[in-house]
Amino acid sequence: MPDNSSPAYAKQPAGKPRIPVIFWLLLTISVSLVIGTVLLSNDMRHLRAVGHYFGFDLYPPEVKPQPPKALPRPAPATYKLPPHTIEAPVAQTASAFLRTWRISGPAMCAALRQAGIQTSKWAAASFDADTFECFYEHSGKREKDQLANSIFVIVRGDAAGAISNMRVKIVNPERDQNGQLDPAILRIFETMLRQPQWLDFHETLNAIKDLKDMKEDGFGASISFTHEVLNPERYNFTLSLDATSGPEKRTRNYFSGRTWLPAPEHSVAANHTQPKLLRQEPPAENRN
Repeated sequence: MPDNSSPAYAKQPAGKPRIPVIFWLLLTISVSLVIGTVLLSNDMRHLRAVGHYFGFDLYPPEVKPQPPKALPRPAPATYKLPPHTIEAPVAQTASAFLRTWRISGPAMCAALRQAGIQTSKWAAASFDADTFECFYEHSGKREKDQLANSIFVIVRGDAAGAISNMRVKIVNPERDQNGQLDPAILRIFETMLRQPQWLDFHETLNAIKDLKDMKEDGFGASISFTHEVLNPERYNFTLSLDATSGPEKRTRNYFSGRTWLPAPEHSVAANHTQPKLLRQEPPAENRN
């Protein structure tokens, strides 16, 4: 065999085994995944801690706007009410807007008697037990062809004393030297117009004094003073409340005094004492 002693065929010493590049690539990717998982876990708190350690913030904290400051509480407002809002209602003022009889039938009859018109007492009418009334009637002597002067006054209502209407009829009334109605007769109308406290009919009395026809309506009340067409010396006066609606009538009837017991007297209501009940003792033989 030929001796192959050339340097090209000389044996080379054995070296260390080489690691493939793919191994390093896979290792790098695996380590990166582990580090990324650790940093991104727990709401990225570890990543923020690392960034804060090296002096920079990858996720700066969100700046929330401050809530608006509470406005200073204003001082409590003060209001001054006008005196008429806290005062007790005045009958003279209320009657101009709320049309009701502010006087009972018996009180009206008593006021006429105090004025010199001797009316009868408040009692049931002879033709209807549900109608109550008081009246006054006076007749003079007839002179020649003239009518006898007469006066008839009547106030009507119900058993509870609520007035329904007031009427006056005068025939051939006496006049004063100025041709106006005699003051003694005029006192009847003054009393009837003053007691209900309806102050809006201020021109009524002047028309009656001059014996002029007049008629006024307002807030449900009706007043008329007229002479008869065929008998000019006969005058009729009527003061009444107009007929109300059906619901209002039913309401008044429901709360009528004939349905409910009367309210206790003020003196009794003010006294809070109750009547004492007497205890009955049992007979002697039953006490044991």
